[in-house]
Amino acid sequence: MPVVEETLAPGLLRWTLSNPRRRNAVDPEMLAWIAHRAGELAGEVVLLCGEGDRVFCAGFDLNALPRLAAERPGVPPDQPLIDATAAMGRADGTFIAVLGGLVIGAGVELTCACDLRLARPGVTFQVPASKLGVVYHAAGLARFHAVFGPALCRRLLLAGEAIDADEALRAGALAGVVPAEALDAEAEALARRILAGAPHSLRHHRDLLRELERGPLDAERLDRHQAAREAAYGAADLDLARSRALGREP
Repeated sequence: MPVVEETLAPGLLRWTLSNPRRRNAVDPEMLAWIAHRAGELAGEVVLLCGEGDRVFCAGFDLNALPRLAAERPGVPPDQPLIDATAAMGRADGTFIAVLGGLVIGAGVELTCACDLRLARPGVTFQVPASKLGVVYHAAGLARFHAVFGPALCRRLLLAGEAIDADEALRAGALAGVVPAEALDAEAEALARRILAGAPHSLRHHRDLLRELERGPLDAERLDRHQAAREAAYGAADLDLARSRALGREP
């Protein structure tokens, strides 16, 4: 299977992009798996990793493009990537990108579709769209802009520059830069901290933060969030959650 799923603990999953012959480049089958599996999540935290310690993902597998064009004439070749990242954005799951190596093109977009990102020192991000003559879809550009900010986004997309982990951290694109030998452990610890919270609180905060990255909130979305707030404060488990957070759980 090109994406390997492991259960590390109740509610904690690891998805590994496993295409070492192509430096973990993603193909339509891998992206279809992500889109389908994301739709099945029910509150889990997912660590998204790449096999090996040199490359997280080398982008879209260009060898798959001729076959994709023949099988789906008239469909944009990046549609599987659009579907996968959209599914991640809708998923009832929290995604943490664990970046142990180079991140290129479609790999950058997958990491931007995650809720949090951790990287080891020396990791770089590259989006060679302009060099390849590719025009990115609007939702992908919006993710780059939201995660990396306007200056780094322009350097990635217009100049085709490589952005290193330290620059990405200063721009707020990363939650942390962690020594390679501690990266997996820190990612798991972060996931467990997330899982320790109240599920309904996590869900509503996460979903609204995703909406904020897409642009201004409309009145309907704000009303739904206010209803969720009112329901949370009236929830029967609020006292238990507060006690647990204060270390007073019986």
